[in-house]
Amino acid sequence: MTSTPPASETESLSDPRPPSKHSGFGSNFRIIAIIIIGLIVLLALSQPKHLTASENAADATANALDQAGENLEEMANNIAKAAPDTKLVQASQAWSYDTDEDKISGDTIYYARTTSTNSVFQSSPYDSNTTMRLVVRTSKRKGLDIMFIISSGQMMCPSYEGCSAKVRFDKGPAQHVSLLGPADSSSEVVFVEGARAFLAKLKRAKHVVVEKTLYDAGNPQFEFDVSGLNWSH
Repeated sequence: MTSTPPASETESLSDPRPPSKHSGFGSNFRIIAIIIIGLIVLLALSQPKHLTASENAADATANALDQAGENLEEMANNIAKAAPDTKLVQASQAWSYDTDEDKISGDTIYYARTTSTNSVFQSSPYDSNTTMRLVVRTSKRKGLDIMFIISSGQMMCPSYEGCSAKVRFDKGPAQHVSLLGPADSSSEVVFVEGARAFLAKLKRAKHVVVEKTLYDAGNPQFEFDVSGLNWSH
């Protein structure tokens, strides 16, 4: 007796139709779909790495900016620390300093000088642009002297009688200052009485105005920048 094959095998062997074209297209479509899905997956997997690199670059840029900011802040602090010294140097340029030798004692004479920032008019025969100098002088033999010296004219202050001037330190009240003429009766120089008290005020001041009578020129006022006086003699 002959055995009967299974139905599935019978159908496969007995089906005379060729393979359907649509069946092959479906297989190709599935392959293409798998490839596309694979590409999408690869792209998705690679995207976080790209974003991570961007984030790392952004972090590096932020760190660089932070470091630059810290460097700028440090530079600003250094400039701020140096600023007072710079101002002091600029302010002290109002004064000039020099020394001389006392030929009798052999000691050193110290000078600090500043010239008025304005000038006053005087008619001929005097200088039409007259200025005043403020001089601080000290030596062991003669001690401390403070002098007003005009570039031209006469202050009319005899040594035996003396005279006075009005002086104002910064925004303070005007005050009378007693003056003495030189021993040689020069009319262009006067000495301040109470030089040490005057010097103490001078060191604290930035601006000084001196009003002094001049022969045939009224009572002109001379202004001085006295900031930054460096005097320890």
